[in-house]
Amino acid sequence: MITTNQIYLDQTLHSKEDVFDFISAEAERYSITTNRVQLAADLWERERVYSTGLQDHFAIPHTQSEVVTRPAVMVIRLQEPIDWESHDGKPVKYIFAILVPKGHVDISHLQIISSLATLLLEDSFKEAIAEAVQPEDVYALLHQYTEGLVS
Repeated sequence: MITTNQIYLDQTLHSKEDVFDFISAEAERYSITTNRVQLAADLWERERVYSTGLQDHFAIPHTQSEVVTRPAVMVIRLQEPIDWESHDGKPVKYIFAILVPKGHVDISHLQIISSLATLLLEDSFKEAIAEAVQPEDVYALLHQYTEGLVS
């Protein structure tokens, strides 16, 4: 569901649009999507329903899409926080993107979101994400907290 290739630290992206374009391009690069334009549109469609910006600079954009070929999680840490219309009004710096094929029944979209949301309540987890030096550090951290995301 996640590999070190899907963990991007200290990216220079300036808007939510930049982030969705980046996610879609990387998803295409790793054959997670068959159509990057439609994937970006699907991320936007979900975002218009309700902001995925949570609290403390974290966001969990997600979609179940017909153009996603396999479940995947991408982690992006930005160099500078960006506006995300988060619930706490804070800009976002840490992004966990969840991409699930439409109708996928083996892994529950909501279970993944719930697991990540629970992790974001852990101060030690948030501090470790902020201090990670290499993608492997984030991968090991996710493995430590939940094997379901990194298997």
